[in-house]
Amino acid sequence: MLLSWNFRDQHRQFTAKIASVLTILTASIPASAEPLKDPATGLAVNPPPGYVAKPKAGSGHYTVEFEVKKPDDKDTGCRVGFLHNQANAVFTQQELNAHAATPEWANEIRRVFSQVLEIISLEPFEHAGVLGSVIVVDRKMLPGTPPRAAEIRSWMIALETPKGRTGMDCNAEKTSFYARRSEFEAVARGITPPR
Repeated sequence: MLLSWNFRDQHRQFTAKIASVLTILTASIPASAEPLKDPATGLAVNPPPGYVAKPKAGSGHYTVEFEVKKPDDKDTGCRVGFLHNQANAVFTQQELNAHAATPEWANEIRRVFSQVLEIISLEPFEHAGVLGSVIVVDRKMLPGTPPRAAEIRSWMIALETPKGRTGMDCNAEKTSFYARRSEFEAVARGITPPR
């Protein structure tokens, strides 16, 4: 009995050491220009040339999140995330697309986003059979907002599917925003929203 217990204890320690080593090795893997997919949700992203994608730790309010950036991006580049929303499950994709085409959808986006953002433009955005919105925004310089925020402009999308919301925000210096806008659209076109 003691021998059996000792073996189990040694096996457990060995397994824990292997798991620790694998965690360290996985964390040190460089970002990939290859497509990434989260198997649990189905969110996938295929970065355009010049961009690399990697999972983002601590996904905030998203169920899963990826960073998609150029190698020299620090506080610029893109984040792609998915938030599971059980309430969407009662709708078909056609119903969600029809709602996204209504003034009510645009008004809701304006209401929510305008609390902290200056909306420059809000337009329909269709991708992979999903109708959503693309929003160009600047941060409002509310008390406590870092000064750096005044130099950044964002290109954001919101796409609703029966599984939930896929969102993306891409940030660039205001001086280079319009030059990077086509790159941001290429990042968005590389997204596969969960179905």
